[in-house]
Amino acid sequence: MIRLFFLAFFLSISMVFWGQESDSLTKPKIGLVLSGGGAKGMAHIGVLKALEKYHIHPDFIGGTSMGAIVGSMYAAGYSAAQIDSLFHTVDFDAILYNRFDRKYLNAFEKERGKRFIMSFPFSTSNMSVQLPRGLSDSQRMFNLLAESLLPASNISDFATLPIPFICISTDVVTGNQVLFNHGYLPEAVNASALLPSVFKPIEDGNKLLLDGGIVNNYPVQEVRDLGADIIIGSDVQGEILPKNEIKDMPAILDQIIGFGMYKEMPLKKALTDLYIRPDITGIGITDFEKIDTVIARGKKAALNKLSRWPLLKSLQSNKPVQQLKFKKPDSLLFDQIILQGQQTFNRDYILGKIGLRPHQKISYKDFLDGINNLIGSDNFEKVHYRFKKDNGQLQLFIDLKERLHKASMGLGFHFNDLYKINVIANFTNKRIFTNNDLISVDIIGGNYFRYNFDYLMDNGFKLSWGFHSDLHRFSQRVNANELFEEKEFGINKLDFNYLQQTNRFYFQGNLSHFLYLQMGIQHRYKKLYTYVFSGQADEAYFFGKNHYFGNYASINIDSRNDKNFPTKGLYLKLKWLYNWASSDIYNDFKPYSLFTFKVNWTQKIFSNVYLQPEIQSGLHYSLKYNYENIFYIGGLNSYSNYDQMITFKAMPVLSLNATKFASASLNAVTQIYKNHFIEIGGDALLYDKTNDLIPNQPNSLYGFHIGYGNKSFLGPFKLNFGRIPDLQKNYFNMSFGYDF
Repeated sequence: MIRLFFLAFFLSISMVFWGQESDSLTKPKIGLVLSGGGAKGMAHIGVLKALEKYHIHPDFIGGTSMGAIVGSMYAAGYSAAQIDSLFHTVDFDAILYNRFDRKYLNAFEKERGKRFIMSFPFSTSNMSVQLPRGLSDSQRMFNLLAESLLPASNISDFATLPIPFICISTDVVTGNQVLFNHGYLPEAVNASALLPSVFKPIEDGNKLLLDGGIVNNYPVQEVRDLGADIIIGSDVQGEILPKNEIKDMPAILDQIIGFGMYKEMPLKKALTDLYIRPDITGIGITDFEKIDTVIARGKKAALNKLSRWPLLKSLQSNKPVQQLKFKKPDSLLFDQIILQGQQTFNRDYILGKIGLRPHQKISYKDFLDGINNLIGSDNFEKVHYRFKKDNGQLQLFIDLKERLHKASMGLGFHFNDLYKINVIANFTNKRIFTNNDLISVDIIGGNYFRYNFDYLMDNGFKLSWGFHSDLHRFSQRVNANELFEEKEFGINKLDFNYLQQTNRFYFQGNLSHFLYLQMGIQHRYKKLYTYVFSGQADEAYFFGKNHYFGNYASINIDSRNDKNFPTKGLYLKLKWLYNWASSDIYNDFKPYSLFTFKVNWTQKIFSNVYLQPEIQSGLHYSLKYNYENIFYIGGLNSYSNYDQMITFKAMPVLSLNATKFASASLNAVTQIYKNHFIEIGGDALLYDKTNDLIPNQPNSLYGFHIGYGNKSFLGPFKLNFGRIPDLQKNYFNMSFGYDF
């Protein structure tokens, strides 16, 4: 208090003589300190808004973690309102989990989708699983910072920013603080904001960098050392919890990490002239959806403090609020492209993935698209880029870090109406014979053993090829009279047992990120059977038991942003299968064609309301059909392992069969909260069971369904109620976990 009194007195005397001796007096320098705190750090934006309202302009900024992110943008010239607008456009979940647009996945990854709850690097040298250093890479965070801080791309000395800036990171090798006051601003801020266990650390020479909050979450002394006379601090970090509030593992981890910095805070508060503590009650470090609440609390706390601050008037300035005026370039023409860190992959591969050619113009949008395309190869854990102008020439620096482990193991589980409970263990190994190939093996256990095997030579937009093999089987209790002709059995229910083993060699052409063609040759063994009780033994009755040989071709379009809960995009698949030979155990085989078509489209119509029309059709074209070669209709899930298992949400799986069909559904999906969805849809079906190409009187059914979905950490959860009014039947179904 005594120090504050003398400082206020000095400033008052100074202001009296300001007009007469403005050349000889120097206005006190203001330093702004912004702490880390994850989503709680968005309160700093509100603090900046309050400072702008009172015409307080910091001369220095220092921050840690989220404080470094907000502080770096303000130091680069953004106003508080501009940072607010920018943060409202950011998908923070995608940053935390390092999720990229599905279009950057290759066709193989896109087709099979995410299947594992957890995945671990695997060392093929000592045949052991390696625990990762963090849950995800920080590439999405870097991309956001590099694009947002593009105006400062040519600045290496942070003292020459519009507002001089420093940020703090931690070297986990030594436990020492790393202070960034020069270098590449997006990389420095990225290193300051790597939450432990969430993000993998970044290597910088001999250093291994993580979140600066581990060693210094409130860098007040460092800002004073820049030359600040007055310190304003915004602090959103937690506090030491009492025993009754330490209820879970995150609380224990936070308590352990926070011991040192919490104990230092009384000393750091004493170095702060205006200490602002926004109300962070009920706000977690990942509650980014509460952005408006958090910013408002930060502004409220700052306004309350500023309105009662004795030094306020003496520090106010007539300078206008800063407003960054920067237009992103429409196109780029690099005079020099410098690659660093590549080992296995050559220059042509890297530039080819990005779509870059030296001395050839590229649009800024296409450049960002190309960077994401290189990341989507999953061969790199770091792809950092920087633009620099030197003597009028535009240079591009790309700093790469290739993935150390080419192999990985994944684990997951799934429950649905067909397979019941299943678990999956996957082994994937990349770059076995070339830089572009991979092997993937799934071993699936549960009620029935299954497997998938893939070898893929992925040549990008050049011709690719692969081999696929799988075994799938299930048993389902069905209504015999509805699924089969009544004359076959004298019972109402029977067990529908199905086994399918496939071997396929194919070629694939990727025409764009969304469109690819595939054609190949296929062998498939099918066994469809039930049991009829006769005497003391169970006698197997086979609907079909044959090997089939044929060719197939497909056209695939997939621009959806999510496989399970899309909010935009188109999915289309047209497939033709021609089986020209069979083992023909019944001596009645006729070559046949199987055509299938499916298209669905998702379009936003209101805020958080999406329309999803879907059309499916199929045709079995032959002089004769067997039960294992026609369509089986019904169910909630997409049974991608079977060409003839058709989804129809208004009725249970395996409700009826058909030689040809056409179905349509119109669904309205509402995102009620973050990862929670409600779906209401109407369904219509036309089908026929004859060999006629154009049926005289096709059967028809109409129904509706209501469903709930949730994108959880363990995979998608779906609950569905369906009804066919004409049949007076209701249907409930649940699935949980990623499909495989």
